[in-house]
Amino acid sequence: MSASDVSLTAGMRNNLLLLQKTNKQVEGIQSRLATGNKVNSALDGPTSFFAAKGLNTRGSDLSSLKEAMGQAISTIQAGDKGITAIEDLVQQAKGLTTTAYSNLGNDASSIATRKSLAEQFNRIKEQIDKIAGDSGYQGKNLLAGNGLTLDSTSESRADVNGLVGLSNSRVTNVVSADTYSVKVSGSGAISADLEGIAKAEDSRGIASLKVSGTLSSTAGNFADISIELRGNSGRERTAIVTENGESRTFKFFDNTQSAVASTSTAGVNNGSSGVAQVSSIKIGGSIEEGDSFTATVNGQSFVYKATAADVSSADPANRRDAVRTNLQALVEAGVGATGSNRFTIADGTSDSEGSSFTITSNQTTGTGTSFSIGATTSNAATKSISLTFSSGTSVSFTVDRTQLESLGTSANGVSTIEKNVDITLSATNLNGVTVERSGNNARGNAKLADGENSLTFDSGTVRVTVDSKTVKQTASTNESANMTTVQRTDANTENDLAVQFNADNTSNIQVVSRNVTTDGQGLRIDYAQNNFLDRADIDKAVASLDFATSSLRGASQALSTNLNVIQTRESFTSEFSNVLVEGANKLVQADQNEEGANLLLLQTRQQLGTISLSLANQAQQSILRLF
Repeated sequence: MSASDVSLTAGMRNNLLLLQKTNKQVEGIQSRLATGNKVNSALDGPTSFFAAKGLNTRGSDLSSLKEAMGQAISTIQAGDKGITAIEDLVQQAKGLTTTAYSNLGNDASSIATRKSLAEQFNRIKEQIDKIAGDSGYQGKNLLAGNGLTLDSTSESRADVNGLVGLSNSRVTNVVSADTYSVKVSGSGAISADLEGIAKAEDSRGIASLKVSGTLSSTAGNFADISIELRGNSGRERTAIVTENGESRTFKFFDNTQSAVASTSTAGVNNGSSGVAQVSSIKIGGSIEEGDSFTATVNGQSFVYKATAADVSSADPANRRDAVRTNLQALVEAGVGATGSNRFTIADGTSDSEGSSFTITSNQTTGTGTSFSIGATTSNAATKSISLTFSSGTSVSFTVDRTQLESLGTSANGVSTIEKNVDITLSATNLNGVTVERSGNNARGNAKLADGENSLTFDSGTVRVTVDSKTVKQTASTNESANMTTVQRTDANTENDLAVQFNADNTSNIQVVSRNVTTDGQGLRIDYAQNNFLDRADIDKAVASLDFATSSLRGASQALSTNLNVIQTRESFTSEFSNVLVEGANKLVQADQNEEGANLLLLQTRQQLGTISLSLANQAQQSILRLF
């Protein structure tokens, strides 16, 4: 028997339909209360459902963009931290240049101090590049932008290095491509700074100081000359002349030379027969050029001054023999012919004590058997010194005994004379601008030195290591070679940061990366030039640091502006995303209070419907009472 075979009364059927409708409404409200949404599918309300879905999708897209904006902010903050650290290093480098300015003297200590400061400057430069390289975030480095690089070609470097006396050629801080003609010229003539000569003469008690010569082609150098004096008044003096570690020592005014007169046989007058006097003069001690020796016979004096030829031998005995021979000749020429062969002059003995000659009277009667004799000596009034070093440098000067005695110990000490050499290293670029360093310049004014020399142009700095030993060979042939710089890599935007603000990318910002490395496309901080030998070298370092400071401030300001924009858009995106989500919720979310009230009402209806259905069914139940 099927359900269709049961016949319900009209009242029961109406009550049943109402109860079924109420139950369905209750189920709908319970679903809305459980999900919180009044629209859970397109069937619940297609217009609201799809409108809300569109708003939620847009809000979700903006949330993803907000995360990307947060990463972009971190990338910018990483770059800003790098710039701050680099600015601190630039300030440290400026401090080094300030100290270098305060040590601009040409004394050895000041030069060494500036060299040390230049080395510290170079280390700071390298640290700037390292910080710039370490400031990346998530694959983007806003401090390594542009990407353009320029450098000299290996072929042109080889050409310059092929010049004798030149090596390690390169171009640093390359700003733009250029070609430089590198040349060495000059005769190699050697001279000295006049101010240095004057100071040495006044301080050391010397005169006629001269530095001359021609630079050697195989053993040259640009080193200074130093003259050191030691000793005291009335005692031996020592002069030490040094160039580039090669020293020569001279001793003079030692007071050890001697001239001694003695009589071995006294003259005796015995009337018709007597004994003739025999005397001798001995030359002893250490003899120097200019030492004076006097022999006196019967009041007649004979003076001989030692010459360079006399002291050409390093053996003291040979020097004594030479002086004795010449003094003996003077005496013989002067008294040997006096009267009728009055005296006989003859060689004496030569031993470790000295060298002597004898004077014998030829008279054996009368007063002529005896004669007076004497000998004295004195140090040279002046001492001439002349020497040549392996570099080709010749140094000569005269030491004045009187002046030394007046100076006393104040003459002791070291004087340094700056050496000038007629050798010039030059470079000329394509615009005809020539920069040079010359060995003839005074120190502190683009003076050529052994080692690396820097020649600065607007387009870059040419650096060449000069070997003073052999550079004269290239100067003699007047050779030159070209150093060419070219572009090595193209500029790129791989480190630029693109930040998207909306879903279709019609609103965005491009954060352009900046090059804050020290090369010519960035901060233009070059290595210290010429070990800060010249004031101009320090000036160039200061100018580069000023440029770097300005560039860093510009880069920092650009990053700050971009950061503010992105932060503002991030805040806007967050708030706007909330608006979209809130709007979507308004379309689909149910009013919990209203749905609760409706449920309560429908539950009451359910109960009433059940009662009504029961009442409608009582007519059927009354039939049962008949049985």
